[in-house]
Amino acid sequence: MTDATRPNLPLPGLIFVAVMLVAGAVLAFVFKAEPALVQAIPGLMWLLGVALVFDIGVNVLAMRGRVEGALPMAWRPGGFVAGGLVHVATTALLG
Repeated sequence: MTDATRPNLPLPGLIFVAVMLVAGAVLAFVFKAEPALVQAIPGLMWLLGVALVFDIGVNVLAMRGRVEGALPMAWRPGGFVAGGLVHVATTALLG
């Protein structure tokens, strides 16, 4: 008897998507409270900054052996798009 196989989803990729979803919503609330931040740097560029900080953190942890691998490339655009959609939707709901 064989075990059922499941897709092997990378933990850093799943965490990245979750972080981007939360960051998209949080940034919408921050920009509503402080509109001057968006005048300095456009809204979705802040989301790219969050992605960069997360990516650097995961790479450092991967080099130290605390994470099994770096963030897979295929998860990066997916996480950014998901965070951007949440950001746009939250901004529209806030008015």
